Amino acid sequence: MESTAQTAWMTWPNLAFIIAIVVTVIILAIGLVIAWKMLTDKIDITSLLQEPDSNKASISRFQFLLFAFVIAGLLLMLSIESGAFVEVPQSVLILLGISGGGYVASKTIQAGVTKTKIANGQSVGDDNGDNGNGGAGAGAQG
Repeated sequence: MESTAQTAWMTWPNLAFIIAIVVTVIILAIGLVIAWKMLTDKIDITSLLQEPDSNKASISRFQFLLFAFVIAGLLLMLSIESGAFVEVPQSVLILLGISGGGYVASKTIQAGVTKTKIANGQSVGDDNGDNGNGGAGAGAQG
C-alpha cells in the first residue's frame, strides 16, 4: 500500500508540472547570469539598438527586438500553461514578418543614403543635417 501512495503523485500531469518548473528555474538562472554580466559590463549591449555608423537609436531594430521577445514570451507562457507546444497563428507570423520587413527596408534605405553620400563626397557619419556649416541654414551669412 505504501508503494502505491508513494507513486500516486507521479502521474503525467504532475511530472510535466515538475519538469516545467525545473526548466523555468534553469531559464531564470541563465537570465539572471546574463543580466548580472550586463550590469557588470562583461557583456556590452551599448550598440544593440544603435545604427552602426551613428550614435542614433534605430526604431526598426527596437521594434523587431521587442516584437520577437513579446511573441517568444507569450508562446512560451502558453506552451507551459497547456503542457504542449502551441501552434503559432498565421497572423502572428505575418506581424513578425512585417516587423522584420520594416527592419530590412530601413537597412536598404540606409545603404542607399550611404552610397549617395559617398558618391557626393560627404562624410558618412554626418547625420546632423547642418551641411557642414556649423548649424547655420542655407541663408545664413557669415
